[in-house]
Amino acid sequence: MNRYHDAMEHCAPDEGLRERLEKGVRSARPERARTYRPRRKKTAVLLLAAVLLLATSATTIWDPLFIRRFGPGAALSALGGAVFQEVNVTSVCDDVSLTVTQALCSDKTIHYILEYRLPEGSPREGYDFPEVYYYGTGSYTWEELRDACQVDWARQDWTDWKAFSSDYLQSEDNPLWPFRLSKDESSGSFSGEAVEDVLTFCFSVDAGEDVDFTAQPLTILVTPPCTEAEDGIRSAVTDHPAIVTFQPAYDGPQALHAALEEGDVNISATLSTFSLSLEAKGMDYPYYEDMVKDTRLVTRDGSEKRVSLMGLTSGGGGIENEEVWTTVHFIGLTDPSDFAAIRMGDYELPLS
Repeated sequence: MNRYHDAMEHCAPDEGLRERLEKGVRSARPERARTYRPRRKKTAVLLLAAVLLLATSATTIWDPLFIRRFGPGAALSALGGAVFQEVNVTSVCDDVSLTVTQALCSDKTIHYILEYRLPEGSPREGYDFPEVYYYGTGSYTWEELRDACQVDWARQDWTDWKAFSSDYLQSEDNPLWPFRLSKDESSGSFSGEAVEDVLTFCFSVDAGEDVDFTAQPLTILVTPPCTEAEDGIRSAVTDHPAIVTFQPAYDGPQALHAALEEGDVNISATLSTFSLSLEAKGMDYPYYEDMVKDTRLVTRDGSEKRVSLMGLTSGGGGIENEEVWTTVHFIGLTDPSDFAAIRMGDYELPLS
């Protein structure tokens, strides 16, 4: 029995928990700069989280960005405790540094808070998203990667992501290339403004079908953020990428899979705590949205939940009326073990 299931059965707070949590709330990283929302809203979210934490047996304090995404209730649930990871790993990379402060992990999805400390004297605002790459390895320190790549890095124009991505980072010249992880989707959010020389991002990434994020260390490579002047000239904050490595951890129910091949019909699905990936061939769906609308999750008592009401997609693709695919990102946390099957059209596929 893992800690997630133990928590479901033993929810009574131990003696002295209130005092420890009060002390933790008072000292919970007040010095960390956070972007992304007005200060008043941030304070309200923190106060709400603190009050709810003191009223329950929860022992972790989620970053306000996570609370805004999933809601205070998720942070206080047993499943919320299973996905939460206090990381606080910093990698100093010459004149910049990367810090992963917290992560919400399952075997198939990671949401994480990334802080990028800029070089001194960098502009405060006007930043766009850096490019982010994921590698399943812990083999390289920043210094080792720098020593191996200095010549190649000096050749790159870090303001032109199409060039450095195809010509270098996605080529065998990149020492990390053999460790690349396949992914279905990735997304991120931030304000574009630095606070005390720190850009704070909330990123998420969905693993490809053959990837388990918890099976190996995760190295995240981030290219230099860029700003654009009024005359249209783009400038990178530094002349090299940065990396940070940590070991994702997850103590909840594992992802479940379903597959069906019947004549010309081919359906596959992967259900995890954060998302449901879907692919259908031969179902005559014009677009991936039609597939989502026609899909339900079947609970163990036989009731159904419409997938279209459980979350949102950030895109998809396919060939009209032939093959479509997408990933539905759940609004809240979802326990895969609550479901026995997936139903798409007239087909029901057992989850296992």
